[in-house]
Amino acid sequence: EQLTADIAKAEADAERLAGEIADLEEGIAAAESELKSATEVRDNEKSDYDATHADLSESIDAIERAISVLKTRQADVPQSLLQVRDSPMLPAEAKAAIESFLAMNSGDAEMASPEANAYEF
Repeated sequence: EQLTADIAKAEADAERLAGEIADLEEGIAAAESELKSATEVRDNEKSDYDATHADLSESIDAIERAISVLKTRQADVPQSLLQVRDSPMLPAEAKAAIESFLAMNSGDAEMASPEANAYEF
């Protein structure tokens, strides 16, 4: 009788543990599925990031090269404007605008904008 009771208890424990094992296996399967989908999302986001980063890096490089080209040609602007100003085909209004621009770049202290006065206590 004692052995029969022990066998019955062991069988009941085995069934309960089998149920718990099945629940845990379902949890593991769900976690692995979530991991797989999260990994796919991260991979897609990383590829989007890499493409955006490459595009922005190329843009920054192009802007840096353009800035260096503009800096090297900056000295040519007044000379070019002087040549254009003397053109007979240029209207008088355009000539006046060029004269004004050249006067601003000449560095004359008289032509510089005045300093703003701040409120003093």
